[in-house]
Amino acid sequence: MSMITIGKLIEKLRNEKKSISRKTLAEGLCSEQMLYDIEKDRRESDPLIVDILLQRLGKSPDKLERVLQTEMYRMVRLRDLLERAILKGKRKLAEDILNQYPTRTNVDKMYRSRMRACLLYRIDCDYKNAKQNLQDAIALTLPGFTYERIDKYLISTIEMENLLALERIEIESLSDRAKSEEKQHLEILMAYIDKNFTDEEEHAKICSKCIWLLARIYFNQGDYLHAMTLCAKGMEGLRRNAILYFMFPLLTLMTEAEKESGINPKKSKWMQYREILTYLWDKYAEKWYPVDWLFHNCSQHEYHLDYELVRCEREARGMTQIELSDGIYKNVESFSRFETGKISPKKKTFEKLMEKLRIEKGRYNSYAVTDSFETMERRRDLDRVIGRREYAQAEQICERLKKELDMTVKENRQIMESEELLIQNRLGKLPFEVSLERQKQLLRSIMDFDKKSLCHIPTRNEVLLINYYCAALKETGQHKEAEWIYRCALQKMRGSKVSVKYRYRSYSLLLNNYSAIVKTNQCIYEVLRNELLCGKISVLPFCLNNILHTLEREGQYEQECDRWAGFIYYISDLLYYQKLKEAYGECMEKEHNIFLLR
Repeated sequence: MSMITIGKLIEKLRNEKKSISRKTLAEGLCSEQMLYDIEKDRRESDPLIVDILLQRLGKSPDKLERVLQTEMYRMVRLRDLLERAILKGKRKLAEDILNQYPTRTNVDKMYRSRMRACLLYRIDCDYKNAKQNLQDAIALTLPGFTYERIDKYLISTIEMENLLALERIEIESLSDRAKSEEKQHLEILMAYIDKNFTDEEEHAKICSKCIWLLARIYFNQGDYLHAMTLCAKGMEGLRRNAILYFMFPLLTLMTEAEKESGINPKKSKWMQYREILTYLWDKYAEKWYPVDWLFHNCSQHEYHLDYELVRCEREARGMTQIELSDGIYKNVESFSRFETGKISPKKKTFEKLMEKLRIEKGRYNSYAVTDSFETMERRRDLDRVIGRREYAQAEQICERLKKELDMTVKENRQIMESEELLIQNRLGKLPFEVSLERQKQLLRSIMDFDKKSLCHIPTRNEVLLINYYCAALKETGQHKEAEWIYRCALQKMRGSKVSVKYRYRSYSLLLNNYSAIVKTNQCIYEVLRNELLCGKISVLPFCLNNILHTLEREGQYEQECDRWAGFIYYISDLLYYQKLKEAYGECMEKEHNIFLLR
């Protein structure tokens, strides 16, 4: 199997859904020709268009690891700046960005109208004009949309958020009037989401938002049981995928409905989850950060910059700029402008550079080199069960993945061998010393152990290789060795022009495990703040565990330590980290006589 690219993935997914033509997928977004060029890898496109295309096909773009041109990353950062300006109430800055925002495609125009609606809603409280801008945004990419014809449309997460935002404004504009039409619309949207959003994470993100709006209507009508049932469904998706973002509004509504139903808050796990997360949020989260903004999502993208990738690979191979650019660029000055991020090369030029460096660009397009999203989802599931220390289940997933992946591809062989070594070691089938030596050999392709240096900013697969090797080092008491490797990888990431926000999965994993070794307050609490900022909490139970150990070393009062132990118990329960939950539950009940909700 050849290396897969995003364009090929889109084409394969579209062809698998036999009724989806290019015209159907591109409708409202771009021309058929533009989609054809994207599928054939003839053009670089704004990540926003690619995200919508994948979402329309029911898949999550968050599983992909992408190389971006400088201009494309600038667009990502521009949208970040605009959204942050609105959230912080900086109207003039937000207005200036909106006025300068490009209008090259319908997607650009849709995003501009969507964010103008957000500005009018959040800052000006101008519901009438916010509604008009949302209607404009919807009409641009879903032309002629009606609820009666909803099954005729392909709707992405982003477009679904526009529909939900419009319904929210309608609901909040109605005062005490009956909301039967809005309720009907939301139920239609809920049915569409359940049917068409087949990716588990993508479904969880958008389902929670729709459920919140619908459950509020039921709550206000006094149907508390229905409201609680809906909230529980929304929470289930979020907790299984360790997504924090949008938990707060659901937990708030759930606990209010429980109160109205006469349920004792002291006997409610939902109240425990809410109180603990609220405490962490109030103390450690950014004060401007939203909790119920429909246009916001958890950060899970993995981005690399084209010029950083080339420069790092060139330097790792000991090549000069003249040696690499020879035969590709007319002069070294032009190549130097690329390596400093001033310009981006044409597609063919970039491919020639990658070929000369003996790298396929496609390897950076997903962290499991495959053309199957189902296999990528299984790959994510493997990470998840390893994180929860469910090694017997991980072994079964690993065996299945080996059959699905093309094991002639080096990246696939390396990561599967590394994970097998970890799993076999944890199951007692392989001694630590043997696992350690084999993990080290896998890591030699990207790390110079003599010079104590990492060749380049690590990809997702390489991050996992680093983490599994360091885990073996820690188990054999070689903490200093693990410390410098973690530090080296983190420094590479922090030195990148790409914000660590866009390497959440990789950065948070390494940072948390590094903090467990160095045990400094600054590092440990940085992990917690990063989790809250990115809206994903996959390492939160282990982060809290590190904080508790720090408090114990500092001689904190037993009552304070017990409180944090309770945090770990309930957050582990929330995220289905059963082994950690059971360990703390048994200790707290048997040794400290603390009552816990089971």
